[in-house]
Amino acid sequence: MMKPVFSIALTSGLSALLFASGPAAAQSSYPNRPIRLIMPLPAGSGLDVVARLVVDPFSANLGQTVIVENRPGGGGIIAAQAVASSPADGYTLLGGAASVFTILPAQKDKLPIDVNKDLVQVGMLATVSLYVAVSPSLNVNTFPEFIALAKAKPGTINVGTNGAGTLPHFTGIMLARKLNMPITIVPYNTGGTIEAVRDMIGGRVQATLEGYGTLKGFVDSKDIKLIAVMGAEREPPINDLPTVTESNPGITSIGFMTLAAPANTPLDVVERLNKGLSVALNTPIVRQRMVELGMAPKIWTAAQTKKFVEEQQQLWWPIVREASN
Repeated sequence: MMKPVFSIALTSGLSALLFASGPAAAQSSYPNRPIRLIMPLPAGSGLDVVARLVVDPFSANLGQTVIVENRPGGGGIIAAQAVASSPADGYTLLGGAASVFTILPAQKDKLPIDVNKDLVQVGMLATVSLYVAVSPSLNVNTFPEFIALAKAKPGTINVGTNGAGTLPHFTGIMLARKLNMPITIVPYNTGGTIEAVRDMIGGRVQATLEGYGTLKGFVDSKDIKLIAVMGAEREPPINDLPTVTESNPGITSIGFMTLAAPANTPLDVVERLNKGLSVALNTPIVRQRMVELGMAPKIWTAAQTKKFVEEQQQLWWPIVREASN
């Protein structure tokens, strides 16, 4: 009578061993080939700088090369769709600019994907406040002076922004509407903010809205001038630069960049990526460089990142929907 029992136990043990050496073992070996990080913004933009800053220590911790690939356009939908339609195996990731999650979902009836359902948050790279930059030729030094000039000369100030549907674009619309500023918002769908700044220098637009990292070189060369930051409070690296909300309470615009993956990516893969990202963000040189660029690294879990994104969606959806109607 013992022989059949022994056979059953042996068979069960063998099955368990085979199962453990299958999918579980495959997941435990993640990652075993290079990973693509698809960016929805042009090379050289503020959040692209963040991605390239983090990618080396991130790659080192994962033990695999992370390759940055820029796919700008469509307010981020081109990059988001490319990631959402990829296998949910952790080898294709999205550098989720704020506009991808706070702007696109408010226009979801026009989208080929639902970013809240077809993508999953892995972690946060950084938050970054937008800055108000103007051409020195305007001869304004503060945001209240900028408002006064716009109202004194209606229709003469063009504000160039990143492409239509991005956070800077809707921030411009928000400023025009909430502050009754007669300005023209000009989105640069090709070339983004960099092209807008070039047109500022050429005199075709007079202002722009963007993170410090993108604007720094032009500020250092004195081609443009910063007059205000749109964070909730004054912040490094320009601690004495006033906020917009100081003179106009409640008016803020904070960009961010998350790391996202296709929906249904295995939880252990998400956790591995989050751990690698956290280690990269904790690297002293990365943190120092981010602060210099006006960015705040955030070592958050996937759940914390998801919560923050949902809060930002609640803030921006009414603004986006009103502007889109």
